[in-house]
Amino acid sequence: MLARRIDRLANEGWLRWVALLGLIALAMIAAYICRVDKDISLQAGTGVLPPTDIRVAMVTHGGIGDPFWDEVAAGAFAAQREFGIELFYDGDGNVNEQVRLVDNAVALGYDVLIVSLADPDALEQSIRSAVAAGLLVMTINSGEERGRDFGAVTHFGQPDGVAGLGAGERMVTSGVSKLLCLIHEAGNVGLEARCANAGLAMELSGGSSQRLFVTGTADRVSTTGEIAALLQADPSIDGILALNSGIAELALSAIESSGSTAKLATFDVSPAILTAIEAGDVLFAVDQQAYLQGFLPIAFAYFRSLEADAATSGILAGMERWAATGRLVTGPGFVDQSNVRRFPQLGQD
Repeated sequence: MLARRIDRLANEGWLRWVALLGLIALAMIAAYICRVDKDISLQAGTGVLPPTDIRVAMVTHGGIGDPFWDEVAAGAFAAQREFGIELFYDGDGNVNEQVRLVDNAVALGYDVLIVSLADPDALEQSIRSAVAAGLLVMTINSGEERGRDFGAVTHFGQPDGVAGLGAGERMVTSGVSKLLCLIHEAGNVGLEARCANAGLAMELSGGSSQRLFVTGTADRVSTTGEIAALLQADPSIDGILALNSGIAELALSAIESSGSTAKLATFDVSPAILTAIEAGDVLFAVDQQAYLQGFLPIAFAYFRSLEADAATSGILAGMERWAATGRLVTGPGFVDQSNVRRFPQLGQD
């Protein structure tokens, strides 16, 4: 699957090279893991990676039931099983609750904190306190630059500005001249960057864009109505960019109920969105590899916790070089009708 994904990215435009670099790094890490596992198996006859006693807390701004964050959690718990570490995972869209969870992780003596920074200002003091307490802090998904300022050692995710620009360029290529960008979390720096650069792509092509702040998936009826009302009020809107798959599903309903002919694209994938892409109801989805955002930082923390020896010195040196760059990109990759059947949710590969 990894080889096919790399091949797909390498053949689908200059923007995909951002994601390609991250996936090549992942392939290198996987090769090191296999080598370490093989060496230990030969030496000890166990086939088990060296044990570690690190305790990891992962705190995100996504709640249970969101397709994207459920995939992040799946990656995190897969890493927990693979590396035998203690993991606490929780997420909450309320930033005050996220602050509380981070502060609790520090107070309970966790060794590693992995956190998404949708609202960096609210979390700044908590992150700085975690760093001061000696936790290894990493950011995922959002808040890369601010996290680095607060003391995070590296970031896992897609550059949202780059992804937004690429999405906007694809909308232009699809014939969109007036784009509506749907923001479902006020103050989320990643969503703001996506919309801003999608709008920039529209402006550079002579088109225009506007934003609509919607209630979100917690109130599906209200959100669908908000989108439909604007489409009815302004029939010149011929393109919609949703910023997660749940909002995109509601936008599909709004397009139908309003009688709009606007073309729809989205960030993030879900089974429903993959089906809609295949049917031609959604132009494309921007995939940022949610599973890897959960798995990779735990892999990084695990290997950093080991004592360097003949089996692990190579990957430790490689990870230090990687951390020094400040990021490992997991996207963007674009899913459209040309490659949607490669996703296992649709029964292939």
